[in-house]
Amino acid sequence: MNEGHLYRVHDSRSRIDDALELAAPVNQGPLGPAVAGAWAAVEALLSHPDDPQDSERSGKAVAADRLAAIIACSWPRAELTALAHRHKPQQADDLSERLAVCRTNLERASHTADALSVSGAGILDFSGARTKHSDRPAAERMAALLANPRRVLNEVMNTYRIALRRLYRTLNIVLHGGATQGVALHASLRTAAPLVGAGLDRVVHADQLHRLAPLDLAARAEVALRLVGGGETGLSVVKLLEPT
Repeated sequence: MNEGHLYRVHDSRSRIDDALELAAPVNQGPLGPAVAGAWAAVEALLSHPDDPQDSERSGKAVAADRLAAIIACSWPRAELTALAHRHKPQQADDLSERLAVCRTNLERASHTADALSVSGAGILDFSGARTKHSDRPAAERMAALLANPRRVLNEVMNTYRIALRRLYRTLNIVLHGGATQGVALHASLRTAAPLVGAGLDRVVHADQLHRLAPLDLAARAEVALRLVGGGETGLSVVKLLEPT
């Protein structure tokens, strides 16, 4: 909607349109169709016929790993942007003055990341924010990330990967076992659904803004996770999915 595409209707449908339709039951459908639709959307966008069949990342499960990499790379910028908007000191400080003149969320996230890198989580003042009790741990998470971005991002990616692979295994229980009321369905969907939503959001954004295919976005994310934190690259945590 922010990019002006909500009402841009035309005759042709893309693979992303189909994936969003498959994922629709996640919002309000029964557990079985929700699990099946969520995974079908992921698999449709992030699997390829040439994917390896004889390794740990074999078969369709590789789509979970690719989505996990995309979400992990999008996390720092989203969190830093939220913190930038919630930094509300009673008296204006240098950071709030710099944030006030920013025109984009990328600029806001970059200024917030710079302040956290230099001064730590204490530089942010959430006393005027309604979410101050959750904002402080978020600021500490971002400070820890900026201190060691490669390690933290890969830990986060692995956590997402486990949740999304659990969704894949749950799909097999539903489709191959015919168990639509299994005890694992609700727990699996509860953890995976927000991740699928966040990943699809990034996929749509990359397609609409940069005409970047989902598999290309996943490749960019996987490369960024290897390069971030290296002094020779200078790759910022707020630009992990940005075109170079």
